[in-house]
Amino acid sequence: LRLREFKVFYKLYKQKNMSSFNAIKQFAKKNNIAKIGHCGTLDPLAKGLLIVATNEYTKLIDYIYADKKSYIVEAKLHYSSQSYDEGSEVIKLNDTNNVTKDEILSAISKIKMYETQIPPIYSAKKINGIRSYKLARKNLDVALNAIKIKIFDLKLIDFNFNEQTFKLSLEVSKGTYVRTIIHDLAKLCQTDAIVTDLYRFKIGNIEINEQEEFCEINDYSKLFNVSLYALSKKELYVLYNKKLVNLNNEIADNKHYLFTYKNEIIAFGQKNNGELKLTKIFYAILQNVIAKETENDKI
Repeated sequence: LRLREFKVFYKLYKQKNMSSFNAIKQFAKKNNIAKIGHCGTLDPLAKGLLIVATNEYTKLIDYIYADKKSYIVEAKLHYSSQSYDEGSEVIKLNDTNNVTKDEILSAISKIKMYETQIPPIYSAKKINGIRSYKLARKNLDVALNAIKIKIFDLKLIDFNFNEQTFKLSLEVSKGTYVRTIIHDLAKLCQTDAIVTDLYRFKIGNIEINEQEEFCEINDYSKLFNVSLYALSKKELYVLYNKKLVNLNNEIADNKHYLFTYKNEIIAFGQKNNGELKLTKIFYAILQNVIAKETENDKI
């Protein structure tokens, strides 16, 4: 195997009106990738960043730093739908008064303090093992519990009084529904609103712009909220032969580490009470790196 075949993490721009699943499947087919997974599903009507892991490194998806996500959202007041966007029947509300910019700003200041929200019934939350949106599509009663959220930042970018539309930038915790924020904000203004455009441009420390189709991620310090340790050639061979690494005092106790060699991720582990335990070793990658090093030694 060639080392290049193991290049593994990408940021991918998902287009609107496409599921996250189909987006990564198309990407995998186009780039001849055997195994693929992603971090942070986007609604079909949303666009923007997906973080993609390929081949062996799909096993590291759960370790990707994704506690914060950033969006640009556009919304239209005095419209309502069960999905809080244009993904279900949209109803125009005729008995409401026009909202002012000051009322929007006042609602934003209150929304910023919210620590819980109730997800839309058109969501992937499960009720007795069934996705909520599947029940909603059958017009069945759906009751979801409130979830904990954190709104780190919420700003008004644009407001059009005549059109009764507005645009926000926001940074929120993992699992927060932007559609619900728009719905709750409008309710504070004595009306309702639907999302007309949703763009996610950042997950954790990884950003994308609308001009990018996809780009390889090489800076693991941005991708993972763990420490990095570059293995020496000697440590690489010890790991290969003994499955244990005698590391120096640079490795601190009670911290997770990604162990790399020439920017290839070799293993994941934690040191406790002076003893290193490797919870994941990527043997296919390790064997490939060893083979390449052995070949280089013969030259």
